[in-house]
Amino acid sequence: MEFSVKKYSWRELELLTDSFSEENFVGNIKHGKVYRGKTEQGQEVTVKIWFRFESQNRDVANRHANYSLTRLESECTFLTHPDGMKHPNLVKLIGYCCEVEDHHLGVVYDLRSKDTLLNLIDKDDLNWNQRMQLALAIARVLEYLHCHNPLYQLRFVHPALIMLDQDSNPVLFDFFMLSGGIVGDKQFVSYRDKSHLCYLPYLDIYFNGLGVWSLRSDQFSFAIVLIGLISKRAFSGENWKDETEKPLIWASDQYHMKLKSGFQPNDCHLVHESLKAEPGFHDLDGVSLTKMIFHCMNFHSVKRPTMSQIVQCLQGLHVFNGDFGVVEGLLQGWDSYTFPGKKKSSKWKGCLKIACLGMKADEIDQGNKKDAQRINH
Repeated sequence: MEFSVKKYSWRELELLTDSFSEENFVGNIKHGKVYRGKTEQGQEVTVKIWFRFESQNRDVANRHANYSLTRLESECTFLTHPDGMKHPNLVKLIGYCCEVEDHHLGVVYDLRSKDTLLNLIDKDDLNWNQRMQLALAIARVLEYLHCHNPLYQLRFVHPALIMLDQDSNPVLFDFFMLSGGIVGDKQFVSYRDKSHLCYLPYLDIYFNGLGVWSLRSDQFSFAIVLIGLISKRAFSGENWKDETEKPLIWASDQYHMKLKSGFQPNDCHLVHESLKAEPGFHDLDGVSLTKMIFHCMNFHSVKRPTMSQIVQCLQGLHVFNGDFGVVEGLLQGWDSYTFPGKKKSSKWKGCLKIACLGMKADEIDQGNKKDAQRINH
């Protein structure tokens, strides 16, 4: 495996990070860690490593080892291709380490890391304007990935995989399940593996229902990121013992609590109280963002908006001095089938929790097959 970037030894990665010291540790990724580093010339970099998955089951251990190697190869292929090099919010690759026998796998990025979005999302470091700028920038990079033919899909948009640089610009630095484009149709997670992923709060319920990826799975993950940004809630757990703490259910419950307390549907939103008093905030923006979130989490994925529509909606918010008429028109044009509070039928009762999670397995199977047929046609 050779790429048109520098090839590092594991020893060189240790030197960059001061032997992967705690002082340089930034955060975790799936089966790996991220560190700040510095070259002998003083250049600040970010180093990401994948560690060996320990298991007494040799088949499981080998599968994870092959998976990490495939992730490294796919990421290097993408980031050394023009598709992965042109966008300012995609990380720039300097080099990689691949010592297979010792399972020493890693990459070096040209990135001055501030912190991951996950570590900052529930802090006061980010004001309302910054949060909206981040949401728009993330939506734009997803729109860029989706505009290719064949399109790229991240399939797992997560704030732990989005780094803020020193100027607080969001940079996608990990491509956990990237598929499409120059990478090809990758199936990093199969249906048999989904048992250890189904509780990940950012994973599309469409996949959880049938084990098949939707063409609009990124929209679901983006919606969960957006919930965190506006509610200052970091959904960081991987095993959710309490169902009500899953972001999809939490958002629905919060919305219904406001309805029960006397709010009208057009006045309900998920924005944290501390953000409402900040300059640039407008109630209509909060309502619009909340509606857009529920549209993006529609169980029937073909009814979710495209990333271009999401970008257009975000650009029309008051915080960007946009034309709210555009936002209102977009929201009215999208199918509000799963929007809590709008009663479509007695079966669904207008409740996202029931519509998405209360279905039987055969209903999920039939619904996904119908959606897949509509996508293909």
